[in-house]
Amino acid sequence: MSTALLLAADSSDSSEDGSYVAHEESESDDEIEEPAAPERPRSAAELIAALEDAPDEEIRAMMREARPLRSPPALPQDLLAAFKRRTSDLRVLRVGAALNVWILCDAIVTARALEVTVFDLFVLDEHVVLLSVRAATVTLYAYDRHVLESAMEQHGRLTLGTAERVELNPAIVPVAEETLFTSTQDFFIEEKILSYVRYFESDEDGCWQVPWLPLADGSYRYDRAEQIVSTPGRNVIRDEGEEAEQFLAMANVFSGDLSVLYRLKALEELYTYPVPGTPPSFRLHTNAVSPPGALRRGRNWARRKQLVLLRALEARGPRRATTKTPLARFLCRICPEPQFRDIIGRL
Repeated sequence: MSTALLLAADSSDSSEDGSYVAHEESESDDEIEEPAAPERPRSAAELIAALEDAPDEEIRAMMREARPLRSPPALPQDLLAAFKRRTSDLRVLRVGAALNVWILCDAIVTARALEVTVFDLFVLDEHVVLLSVRAATVTLYAYDRHVLESAMEQHGRLTLGTAERVELNPAIVPVAEETLFTSTQDFFIEEKILSYVRYFESDEDGCWQVPWLPLADGSYRYDRAEQIVSTPGRNVIRDEGEEAEQFLAMANVFSGDLSVLYRLKALEELYTYPVPGTPPSFRLHTNAVSPPGALRRGRNWARRKQLVLLRALEARGPRRATTKTPLARFLCRICPEPQFRDIIGRL
């Protein structure tokens, strides 16, 4: 379970206006129209050839089609390798770094099968994403990165109260939650892995599509994609005995929902764990390699750079913006030079 875990959502869930539509019920193949089965069973070689150009929505059906080819309980190695090639790696904002989606989903399936509790932490631009595998449920909790850092600066921890009486910090609430489901038709571990893989679709640049995370203005985009800003700190893995002991200890100092406190304590433990080779610090910039908002500015800039610039300059009132003003220097850093010069020339 040392494999980096990160999660995402299906990019197909959107309304006509481009906003994200949350699922009220779990997804399963009973609710999704599957491609028609072939007239005759295909051999391993035929499936391998078909996988090269098969649409993404047909991959899981092809995995189930391969069941007769199993030599109990495993698939032929060359066929399994062909399925693995269809799962793309996700980019991490570090030189040469990437996350293998197949290994990621394999780790999630293993954690559920062993009935252990696993927490992991990831940074996606301005969000801190906590992966929770607990009680056979896989959930992503996204927290505002600025809120967490502010809480740690003020209180030194994410919870409130004293050692004898713990209270939840009302500011530390998820800004988004996403539960991951496997299909009701999945029997084998590889089928369950592929069922999770659909939550990790990437764009053409290898950035993870996360339509379930809000943008800066609170809106959702079905085509939103994010690079992972940091590598995860470490996993927190607990067996049933250790989890029971911690719940008993927390029950003595907290009278509310223990599952919420348990998740918050895991987030705090991961969040404050120092990164090897760096000074002890709760700040995620010890993990991250870009300031909050850098990726979002780059992603949105192509669509609305002129509007952003004009509004920023108009906010200065009657004063003319020149290259000597702090605002102009800021715009120089984030705006390609031709656009900046064009706008300055119109003032």
